[in-house]
Amino acid sequence: MAKYFIRLKRTECIGAVSCEAMAPMHWKLANDGKIDLINSKLIDKENDIWELEIEAKDLEKNIDAAKACPVFVIEIFDEKGNKII
Repeated sequence: MAKYFIRLKRTECIGAVSCEAMAPMHWKLANDGKIDLINSKLIDKENDIWELEIEAKDLEKNIDAAKACPVFVIEIFDEKGNKII
């Protein structure tokens, strides 16, 4: 089964919550006004980058979430590291 990786540059988030509207199972507005990528892990503390592995069934909704982000802080990669968005 194909796997994909969502990456969130959290410090650059403006809390527009468009990602939460598109894929609420993976995105939630936090108390600090920025979005959280639910169940993700911090992979780059210095740059506040969070990552979550998802399955193919969740890909389209998260591509829509990334496209809806007004500040483009969401990226999605395939299992080979190729950037999808």
